[in-house]
Amino acid sequence: MKLSTQIRSLLVFLLTGLMCFTFNLNLIAQQTVSRELVSTIKGKLMLVGSGEMSASVGATFAKLAKEETGKLVILTKRGKIKSKNLQPWQKRIGTVKMVHLTKSKTKLTLSDLAGLRASTAVWLEYDFSKYLISSELKSELLAVLQRGGIVGGQGIAAESIATSIDDATGIRDGFNLLPNSYIEATDDGNNHLIKTLEKLPGKVGWHIPTSASVVVHNGRQISVIGYPEITLRVAKNGEWPERVASFGPPVNYLPFTTDLISWNRSGIARLGELFPPRVAPVPEVPNGALLIIGGGGSTQDMWDKMIEFAGGKEAKYVCISQTKRSVGAEKLRGFGCDDVSVYVIGKGMAVDGYDKMLLQDLEKANAVYLGGGRTYKYMDSYLDTPVHQEMNKLLERGGIIVGTSAGAQIVGGFLVRGDPRTNNSLYMEGNDMGLSFIRGVIIDAHFRQRGREKTLPPLLLKYPQMLGIGLDEATAIFIQGNIAEVMGKHEVTFYDLTNTSANDTPLLEVGNPLILSSGEKYDMKDRKKIY
Repeated sequence: MKLSTQIRSLLVFLLTGLMCFTFNLNLIAQQTVSRELVSTIKGKLMLVGSGEMSASVGATFAKLAKEETGKLVILTKRGKIKSKNLQPWQKRIGTVKMVHLTKSKTKLTLSDLAGLRASTAVWLEYDFSKYLISSELKSELLAVLQRGGIVGGQGIAAESIATSIDDATGIRDGFNLLPNSYIEATDDGNNHLIKTLEKLPGKVGWHIPTSASVVVHNGRQISVIGYPEITLRVAKNGEWPERVASFGPPVNYLPFTTDLISWNRSGIARLGELFPPRVAPVPEVPNGALLIIGGGGSTQDMWDKMIEFAGGKEAKYVCISQTKRSVGAEKLRGFGCDDVSVYVIGKGMAVDGYDKMLLQDLEKANAVYLGGGRTYKYMDSYLDTPVHQEMNKLLERGGIIVGTSAGAQIVGGFLVRGDPRTNNSLYMEGNDMGLSFIRGVIIDAHFRQRGREKTLPPLLLKYPQMLGIGLDEATAIFIQGNIAEVMGKHEVTFYDLTNTSANDTPLLEVGNPLILSSGEKYDMKDRKKIY
């Protein structure tokens, strides 16, 4: 029997709706998983190579376990640990309790649970992730971390802390206490690591030699203890090259060795298209406008431009700050703008980008002001979140986004100074993606005042497809479409290195810049000054 046209149309409509609904659910799930992999971790982890553990490593673990007030639980196979192995821990940590586990054990005893739930630290003597009890044990280990404790292990036990582990049965799940990871804790593990990572696209590989040790702490900080060095790797995939680096203890001017989140982002990024793309998008703002300020103050005409474009003093303004004081809000209120909301980022990566009040204000806003601080905090808080989406919608409906200093750098597609250890590092892979309100550019602030005209050109030679923009302090560009107009006290430096290479030494030194002053305009599509 033939279906009527109306019924067929209804079925097509329902089927299309179901497919869209399924697609949206999958997209939400992917975003959720990705978000979890680049979020800060709870508690502290210690990973030690399979050789003899040094006194300094034991002392570091004891300190993180709270020493004389600490409560350590050692998880061991029945009868494995000897009294001589207990003595160093008993000298350093207030209370030491052993919990014996067997392969056939299906449930933790009440005594086991009591010890784990009172502990400040857990030391793994073996790979228990393959035991029948592993699921319950994982929950208890996560609880230790959630309350700020430390979990550590050596050799195969350290390897079990990872997301994936390779044993005689093949690759299987570990405890996944260290997100997006695979660990080799032996001297010869590096070659095996390279081969295994080819089977684990997107995962970060950790090679911890026999005498090496490392702590992951404060949410994201990786700190190597002593020598030898450890090596981190992400396998090549598609157009993406391998990322590999070896690390020793933190150098004097840096507080920790490297950043966990940047490495996890590198892994996830390699599952998608190359960034930045080999052919850069045309820099443009098709709807609304951007006002990008180089930090170090502002001028009256900048605020006049913002208020005028937003719709006047009666418009709705949202100011986002990294400190309790918002200079943007103070200025706007001083100019008679009454509807000004202030939000301070830093509540947590899983919170800021989903803030319900902020989302409600952004839905009605005509302008957003992004203050100074550190660029990675903006990336952590907002990249690929509902707040990010609402900011894009604000531009689409003709609003304006204003950024200064870090707030200026974050509006571009390619992010500089994303290293959480220091803002003196121009570039850190993984922490290099901005909010992309304008693509195809690399923006740096406080430019000539901090000598950054010497550091930006080498990065542009690495990515010559990108348009470089250096903003002096108290100087800005106002962008509509693909035209940037200079405003303020000093100059803006534009770099077009599309026809240069690293062999062009004079260009490496000077960057072949075009320097424009207030009132002058630059066509970012054709990459030339407008006369």
